[in-house]
Amino acid sequence: MIVKMKKLELLLFYKEREQFLESLRTLGVVHVVEDLQKEGNTHIQELQSTLRLCERVERKLAAINSSQDTPAASSSKEDAIAVLKRFEELEEERERINQEIAACKKDLILLQPWGQFEPASIKKLADSGVKIHFLSMPVKRFDALDLKDMPLREISRTNGQVNFVVVEYGEPISLDAEEVRLPEISIKDLNSRLAQLEQKGKQIDEQMKELAASADSVHKYSLRISDQLNYEKAKEAMASEADGKILHMSGWFPFDREKVIKKFFDSHTVYYSIRDPLPDEDVPVKLKNSKLAKLFEPVTGIYSLPDYLELDTTPFVAPFFSIFFGLCLGDAGYGLILLIGALLARSRVQSKLKPILSLVVILALSTVVSGFLLNSFFGCSIFGGSDVKGIISTSDFKRFAPLAPFMTDKGQVFPGMGLAIVLGFLQLLFGMAMKSYIGVKNDGLASGIQPVASMMMIIGGIIWATHANFLNLGFPTFEVGPLKIGTSVLAVPLVLGKVLLFAGIALFLLFNNVDKKIFVRPLIGLYEFYNFASGLLGNILSYLRLFAVGLAGGLLGAAFNQIAFLMITAPDGTVNYKSVGIVGTIAVLILGHSLNIALSLISSFVHPLRLTLVEFYGAVGFKGGSKPYKPFTKVEQLN
Repeated sequence: MIVKMKKLELLLFYKEREQFLESLRTLGVVHVVEDLQKEGNTHIQELQSTLRLCERVERKLAAINSSQDTPAASSSKEDAIAVLKRFEELEEERERINQEIAACKKDLILLQPWGQFEPASIKKLADSGVKIHFLSMPVKRFDALDLKDMPLREISRTNGQVNFVVVEYGEPISLDAEEVRLPEISIKDLNSRLAQLEQKGKQIDEQMKELAASADSVHKYSLRISDQLNYEKAKEAMASEADGKILHMSGWFPFDREKVIKKFFDSHTVYYSIRDPLPDEDVPVKLKNSKLAKLFEPVTGIYSLPDYLELDTTPFVAPFFSIFFGLCLGDAGYGLILLIGALLARSRVQSKLKPILSLVVILALSTVVSGFLLNSFFGCSIFGGSDVKGIISTSDFKRFAPLAPFMTDKGQVFPGMGLAIVLGFLQLLFGMAMKSYIGVKNDGLASGIQPVASMMMIIGGIIWATHANFLNLGFPTFEVGPLKIGTSVLAVPLVLGKVLLFAGIALFLLFNNVDKKIFVRPLIGLYEFYNFASGLLGNILSYLRLFAVGLAGGLLGAAFNQIAFLMITAPDGTVNYKSVGIVGTIAVLILGHSLNIALSLISSFVHPLRLTLVEFYGAVGFKGGSKPYKPFTKVEQLN
């Protein structure tokens, strides 16, 4: 949920500024509004530059530290400044060496076809009147040349070209060939130079590793700079009034801290006022969710924080995203690997990373459940039946894996496809309900009618299409596993479906753009109705990716299994686990499934995220774009 905010306006005497700001920072509650109209403060810009440098160096030192054990180091300010300066010097030197190494390797590639020679000797010959030309020509043209009595020596043939030299003494020799300009250094000297540069690079890397021991001092210095920056920004946010004698500041704070705020300001010689936000104000957003929903804040935070007047979508995204991820990965074996890995890593990482791993645990559990429902364990069927080979034999595998594909007289049936469509309808309807609630909450009842009208049209249309078996698409017999959805919809009277459909259309045409005059709305509504009707099908079909991604991962896993076991399968079909081919089988299984897990993990995150940020947020009418609530406080208080 979004925490309600209060607006704070205050006036104070200019001589009280320093003492007041220090007290306000200690309080650590007020989000100070920056004055964006002021010109950039040079000191603030310097602090920002230093902070960016600290963060960049800190990241690189942390990366070095992650690959080695380093001793603890002093955390004094002077040490940190020296580390930053030295790191920049080493970084610049390393970049220069990298550029020289790249240039040497480029020259080496040019020289290799010509072999070892001394450029100094070539120059001496030229000074004596003997010129040696390095030439290149296509093989076919070279082989067609009459080389009799020509002072020419072939050196090498590479990439369809002949590399050769021509000795010119006295009269110039005319040949239709490309002259090659070579570096004025021998291969021997170039290799020596390259070895020296690589040795220097290693020395710099070692010095950087030594500096990595001071990563903690850089981190603490970064916190101090961040504190100074926040303080200077707060000072800069104070606008001068009455010839600079009076200072004005604006800020925001959570409504439940109002008593604390009043008590604080009553104890200081300031004038202040507190009020609710106005509709057009840029209010910072603070989210307050349950422990479970809070784990999903990084997912919704990828896009944007919600607008202050909207709803926090995080608690509503969490269940859908978990289900979508599980269906996309869709393999109990992969889910178990993810679960075990997350649980093992969770006990070894920093506390700030534990929520991410807790989220991975939830997604892994969803994957395990989905894997059992889809009947997949490392690409193999878990439950078997008369026509399906499985790890566990059952009389009817569909009882244990209701979403698993099965064969009928008409062909193969994929219940997962039907589930994806049902989930799409449910999420979009839920999003429309949220949009209606937001509209009513912010702008009154009329603003919430159009989303409800959209829901009525969808539900009414489904009822009508099921009764009419629209386009013979099988609406009456539609089912997902044991759920006879088509039969349930048929139980709803057709007249109710028609009432919902036509009433929804009427409300849609009359209550769109409620800020416009009522006789204009039907014309605008026709255009919006066309967009709604044409876009709805595309939005629903987008949810088929949940089925498609899971199916692709399952088929790829099964393919790796088939390839692996072919190596130990005899011509008569028996599997010989004592065969020497077992090494290849194990290798294919490990490499194949590792690749499949990696690809499936990416797809299983990206596609549910896309459905959330495009389809669901579109149904909600999500605007977002708010700034996060950042109270003016010491950085140490936040860590």
